[in-house]
Amino acid sequence: MVPSIFSRRSAPKPEAAAASSTPTHPTTLVGQARAAWRTRLEETIATESGSLPTLSLTEAHPGGLAQLFTEHPVRLSLLIREPIALGRALDRARAIIDRSEQRAATHGTGPIHLGIGTASWRHGTEILTAPALVRPVRLVRRDDDVLIALGHGALLAPELADALRAAGHDIDGRDILAQASGPHGFSSSQAMNALRQACAVLDRFELRDELVVGLFCHPAGPLAASLEADVDALADSTVIRALAGEEDARRALTADPIPTNPNDRDPWAEKGVGDLIPAQQDAVEAASDGRSLFIDVPTHSDDSSIVAAILADAAATGRSVLHVSTSPSRSIAAYTRLADLGLADIVANIDGYSDARRALAGRVKGAMEDMSPVVDQENLDVMRSRLRHVRSALAAYATALHEPYGRFGVCPADALRALTDLTSGEDAPTTRVRLSEQTLYDIALDQGDSARSLLREALASGRLIADSSSSWSSAVLTSDEQASDVLLRVDRLSRTLPELRVHIASVAGEAGIKPAGTLAQWDRQLAMFDGIADVLDVFQPRVFERSAADMVIATAPKQWRKDHGITMGRSERTRLVKQAQDLVRPGVHVPDLHRALIRVQERRDAWCAVCGEDSWPILPAKIGEIAALTDAVRDDLDAIAPVFVADEPNLVGTHMQRLSTLIERWSTDTSAARDIPARLAMRARLADHGLDALAQDLADRGVDDAHIDTELDLAWWASLLRAMLASQPALGGATPGSLEELAREGRELDEEQVASLIPQAITGVRRIRTNALAARPSQYEELRELLEGGSAPTDLELLIAYPLVRHLLPVLMTVPAMVPMLAPTGRTVDMVVLDGADGLPLAELAPIIARGHQLVVIDDLTAASQDGATRALAGVLPTLRVEPGPRRLNDQVALLLARYGYEHAGIPVPWTAANAPVSARWVEATGMPAPGAHAIESTGTEVHAVIDAVIEHAVESPERSLAVVALSDRHARRIKEAVASLRAREPGLATFFDPATPEPFVVVNPDEAVGLSRESLILSVGFAKTPHGRVIHDFGVLSTEEGADALAEALRVVRGDLTLVSSLHSEDIDRDRLHHDGARMLVDLLEIAEGHAGEGMDAWPVLPGEPDRLLVDLADHLYSRGLEVVANVGIPGGMRVPLAIGHPDSPGRLLLAVLTDDAEYLAEPSQRVRDRARPHWLEAQGWAVYTALSMALFIDPEKDASAIVDAVLEALERLHTRDVVPAVTVPERVSDDCLTDEPVRSDDSVPQESDVTEGSSPVDKAASQTTNEDVSARTADAPASPRMPVLDEELDEESQRRKKADEDTTGMLMEIKRKERAAEEHRGPRPAIAKGLPLAAYSDDQLDEMVAWVRSDGVERTDLETAEELREALGITRRGFQSDAVLGNVVRRTKPAAVARDEAGAGSGDQGTPSE
Repeated sequence: MVPSIFSRRSAPKPEAAAASSTPTHPTTLVGQARAAWRTRLEETIATESGSLPTLSLTEAHPGGLAQLFTEHPVRLSLLIREPIALGRALDRARAIIDRSEQRAATHGTGPIHLGIGTASWRHGTEILTAPALVRPVRLVRRDDDVLIALGHGALLAPELADALRAAGHDIDGRDILAQASGPHGFSSSQAMNALRQACAVLDRFELRDELVVGLFCHPAGPLAASLEADVDALADSTVIRALAGEEDARRALTADPIPTNPNDRDPWAEKGVGDLIPAQQDAVEAASDGRSLFIDVPTHSDDSSIVAAILADAAATGRSVLHVSTSPSRSIAAYTRLADLGLADIVANIDGYSDARRALAGRVKGAMEDMSPVVDQENLDVMRSRLRHVRSALAAYATALHEPYGRFGVCPADALRALTDLTSGEDAPTTRVRLSEQTLYDIALDQGDSARSLLREALASGRLIADSSSSWSSAVLTSDEQASDVLLRVDRLSRTLPELRVHIASVAGEAGIKPAGTLAQWDRQLAMFDGIADVLDVFQPRVFERSAADMVIATAPKQWRKDHGITMGRSERTRLVKQAQDLVRPGVHVPDLHRALIRVQERRDAWCAVCGEDSWPILPAKIGEIAALTDAVRDDLDAIAPVFVADEPNLVGTHMQRLSTLIERWSTDTSAARDIPARLAMRARLADHGLDALAQDLADRGVDDAHIDTELDLAWWASLLRAMLASQPALGGATPGSLEELAREGRELDEEQVASLIPQAITGVRRIRTNALAARPSQYEELRELLEGGSAPTDLELLIAYPLVRHLLPVLMTVPAMVPMLAPTGRTVDMVVLDGADGLPLAELAPIIARGHQLVVIDDLTAASQDGATRALAGVLPTLRVEPGPRRLNDQVALLLARYGYEHAGIPVPWTAANAPVSARWVEATGMPAPGAHAIESTGTEVHAVIDAVIEHAVESPERSLAVVALSDRHARRIKEAVASLRAREPGLATFFDPATPEPFVVVNPDEAVGLSRESLILSVGFAKTPHGRVIHDFGVLSTEEGADALAEALRVVRGDLTLVSSLHSEDIDRDRLHHDGARMLVDLLEIAEGHAGEGMDAWPVLPGEPDRLLVDLADHLYSRGLEVVANVGIPGGMRVPLAIGHPDSPGRLLLAVLTDDAEYLAEPSQRVRDRARPHWLEAQGWAVYTALSMALFIDPEKDASAIVDAVLEALERLHTRDVVPAVTVPERVSDDCLTDEPVRSDDSVPQESDVTEGSSPVDKAASQTTNEDVSARTADAPASPRMPVLDEELDEESQRRKKADEDTTGMLMEIKRKERAAEEHRGPRPAIAKGLPLAAYSDDQLDEMVAWVRSDGVERTDLETAEELREALGITRRGFQSDAVLGNVVRRTKPAAVARDEAGAGSGDQGTPSE
């Protein structure tokens, strides 16, 4: 038994028998399903094993066999040397390769074996026949030959091994191999002898001495055997039980829904690696939770990022993973993604060729040596804390900007847009009046109808416009009655006030005092006279002649004097009291002489203050009448004072002259007073509605009726925005500069967060490795000594023989057929990842599923076949749909699909070019329908045009993936044959055609295009006219009900540029004769390729809807600066560019996408998506991106406009810089892949046996014969590049072709040199074209002129010889596949017409085309 590389399954605990919810016991259900699967699988194996091609080497040349048995590659032409036999052998070998590739496409591997001996024996009543001993071989096409290499190991044919086991003999094929191997290699005769002895126990056993190459072992054979052996594993698997029909298992798997979270993850809780958006993180988290699930990812989505993140997370958390895929491209994509993230060292790649590859040894050694953590946790925590804070601040801003305010139901963003809309047009409102919040709400209740009516009424009445020349303009009168009363009093004052002024002057003259200036002063004088009158009523006038102070003291009580500290003699007091009594008028009784004298002194002091010490008070005549007049004047002034308070707030304090003037003006302008009550009533109504200030502002500015609405709207929105900002700290305290800086910091921190996930995962893996090494010291020492010894085992040996490797490389990526070998019965892994499950039947997947505690299936459910494994697994597993993210997509294709009701693949990101990325290559070709066909489906001319387009793409854009879709099976087949011929004659393009890439080059028909996705697409129509110019309106599948579906699938392939190759134009086809949408869609596509989609503004695909008003205002600023501006660029279902900017110096192209924090921005809860991913998606499409925040845009649109202009100019400069870069770049240095240090022969011949030194052994002779065939074993021992190769490095087709090209090319040089002297003698003067420049420096015309000069000598050359002669003539010394391809293309393009016609005719015979 092979040692395990997995943990052994723990024995299940005994369980009490429980009643099943199904009529049949679960074990019985699993048993029934297992039997059905095995039967189905055996039937499939039997069906696919019938009529398989074989290649007999029984009569092969001994020298070639000798080399083959030394496990060195050998050409088939060395094994079979008779030309006719070699031709048949090559056909068989290529047929075997084709069938092997078909099996590999389905099962992940298509093993080819050499059968050594044909055994037959009796089993019951029948005679069984099978190869006896089989050894793995590899067959690789090499130009016009096939390379064969014998692999390691051997095994008995399964049928023979079963028969021997039934007879009681368990014989291992490796033992037979050991007996037949010696110092000179393997001996087939010794193997035959060993087999005869071992199998003699079989009834009527016979062994024929034959060597046959064929597909003897079906890849699914080990899986079929597992179905028989893995009884317990299948019964223990919940998924298997659910697939078998157990309802309890189904409920257990789908009991809880898979949670989804559209928000960004907390920085410390983010799982996986890579720049994932929340939808992708949902899948990673679901897988990390240990649940079995189905992740439904559209084929055109970035599923490799999800797979890589799941694998990395599992590895970092100590779980073992088995990644299985039937599609090499899916495995390569996942591995490439891990390698790009720096995590290739967690993966062990095992495929059908790992028995010879030695790539893992270095990886394992590195894993054992480097255990140090790579995370600076302190700095990481600081960064993540800051990221959390910035995200919170940005989220608060975005939420506040779009959160409805109170009872109004609108948000600040609405206010900003409304205000921008109001203020950006002509005759924009300008009021600065702000309304109260209650007024705003009252206005909103009826949408402002009442407020508008009231404002119109007020302005129309004219009562808000005061006559500044009127003396009553500021008067306040609330009623007509009040107005009449005021007018009466003013009229009376106009008479009484002048009279009073006369009396005041008279009194002043009589009393010798200064006349009062104001009524208030007169009141004080009058009060003084009143006091004097009171004194004179008691005392005689002479009482004022002298101070009464001594009399006051004398008449005061004793206590008063004591309190005031005054002493006075008795006699003095007596005298003074007597004197005071004498001053009292006769007959007047004074009850308190002391108090009376105090009043006398107070009146005298008041008089002296006005008139001085030299006079004494007197009482003017008629003072009583004057006082009465004064009271009347005072009453009238007090009554009118509130009315005229605006003109004179204090009438009694106003100077008599001004007061007289005012009274005179008021009395003479009585008509104005009559309008005041109505005007004030209107003001009162406006004030009740909170509109008085606004109405007065409108009246003062003379706003006409047509603009009242906008002025009210401005006041309403501006007032509401002020209230919103005051209530929202996130908005009120944010400045445009701080917001932009915060957004920039958020993007940078999020990038740091994504980058930190990689060292976090690496640290987790290294921690687990450290624990594994510490727990297995003996295995560690043994493995270390092995790797340091220099003789590294093969990848397969290393992984199987040393279980510790599985802990060091926790992710095992393999193909289905290898699983039973890598995980024998009873061994499990923590997680099985089925990356694309629909390629195999459920019968083959069941043993793989049973080997995992958890199953994660990743596939496109919509593209899955109805009865395939994908839908069966989705039926029992909880499903998580990961919607496709935005991606590059051909706009015109998407619009065409939408026109016919088809969804496009993914969410398209708008293009920057107005002219659609749809080009055409029109060819002139005619033909006739092939036998059995109704249409002209293919022409040789169009096939050649497709090949030219493929070459051009491979030379100019090899980094962009390409697919060719032909619209008929016949046309696709012819293009495939032409591509195969191209690959054979252009070894320099081997890298481009390498199938071991995530998106390899393919040629398919519409049926094969389902689920395919490539950057570029060549769509070859194939259909053509008859020689008489007639169009047969039969377009194959397009002229059927399924035609539109077929063409839609073909168009969904392209993400970028589409090249249409056709001999038909849209005008050649009569639409009235088309009866199906598929044909109509083809005509529409031809029109698009012809440029009928239009140019300029109409060509930009725009989405319906009003653009954001803030951006409209910004657009006006940009228009004024001469830029082209297009709003809402995009197509339905795709990304929208709110504002796209172009420059007149780059017509037909948009350069800058302006994004903003609009409602669509807020609808995306993930800041990673809205702030970083969306701009990144646009930048990947060629856009420059500028984000204009609403607050900043509202406050200072000119600043944003200036910044956008600068960004557009920078984008324009970058565009022009890219435009001057040549399409083909000749490197300054040539990589090692393009050079060879090995000496090569001057021709491609093989030395004859007579050339070998006499006495050499057969093996030595064989080795000597095939010096140029030998691929050094050092290649297999060398470290492998971080990609999953399809073949052993020793047999890598690409490197072999490159080497062969170098051999052939270098071998020609001597012959070319010999021809050179003679050739130059027959040529004319050399064109005046510099020699030794880089290839990219020569124009097409110069290259054409040089190749014409080369051909002018008349020497017959092959294309390759002509290209080498041209290389020599140009002085190009450096080599590379690009230069080879460019020169080859020049040679073919300029080939003489007669030669080209001959070759074209030779390639188009199957169509019966008389003229093309």
